[in-house]
Amino acid sequence: MTGRIIIFLLTFIGAVFLLTTTASAYIDPATTAMLTQIIAGAFITLGVVFGVFRRKIIMFFKNMNVNRIKRKIEREAEKQNKNKENSQDIKQPDTNGSNGEE
Repeated sequence: MTGRIIIFLLTFIGAVFLLTTTASAYIDPATTAMLTQIIAGAFITLGVVFGVFRRKIIMFFKNMNVNRIKRKIEREAEKQNKNKENSQDIKQPDTNGSNGEE
């Protein structure tokens, strides 16, 4: 198994060196530095935004979860109230003095 890995690596490295061609492109060092500064600036900006608005972001997601739980509890309470009303309607007899005849 180790022999196969070594043969594969040697073949791959040999192919890389034998099959490469020279590139007719040039990237100016100033361009590379400018791209590096843009990427670094983006990361720093994201860090500052997260740092400034961290509490608001966290509270937003916590409130979203709390509101979801509140709605669930309210729905369950409404269901229980409806079930109570329905069970009370069934259990209570007719109290207007008639026996169902007109």
